[in-house]
Amino acid sequence: MQTVPIKDKIEYTVSLVSEFAKKHSLTTTQAFNYLDRFKAISFIDRQYNIAHTLSFDEMTENIALYCKKNGGQL
Repeated sequence: MQTVPIKDKIEYTVSLVSEFAKKHSLTTTQAFNYLDRFKAISFIDRQYNIAHTLSFDEMTENIALYCKKNGGQL
């Protein structure tokens, strides 16, 4: 299995956090803190190979559900 460059993961994660923030009317800092608190940032990192092939709309929904499963209230 080929290793994904960390730069690609970071750029994708930053973009996804930004989209999540817009969708939920949050600042990017609030969005990152929320996603980190409810373990979605590590989920994105672990699932990058699949996640980056999906649309941002689909992934923002997926990570919102993931956070809810872990106690999030958005």
